[in-house]
Amino acid sequence: MRFPRARRITRRGNFQRVRRKGRSYRGRHMILGVLADPEIRSLKVGYITTRRVGNAVARSRVRRRLRGILQRHGDSLKSGYWLVMIPHASSRDASSADFEKDWLKLVRRADLWLGESIAEAGASETSNDAGGAGP
Repeated sequence: MRFPRARRITRRGNFQRVRRKGRSYRGRHMILGVLADPEIRSLKVGYITTRRVGNAVARSRVRRRLRGILQRHGDSLKSGYWLVMIPHASSRDASSADFEKDWLKLVRRADLWLGESIAEAGASETSNDAGGAGP
């Protein structure tokens, strides 16, 4: 799933609105800010990567990892929400799998996950790889 400019949070006031009026979920490697907005039909996403994460190269790498996670799992999220992701300094050194697991845990805690449970998704992939008959 790609996020065109229309689905990104770009204005400072919108970031502040999510932080002020929405709920925050703190994970091991990031904070996820969520604000429900019934007026929008899609998901709007923004990133705040502070200098605590590291230099420009490290911050860009963390943002690329977040965009990759959204590309893989964005279709399984509910619409009508504003999301702001704020990675911690620990995200710079975290493995990709650990970083993604933390993000998925926060999305589940925020009740934004649409599809099957994450454990079921992993189990169905392994059963299909074993050559079993799929649905």
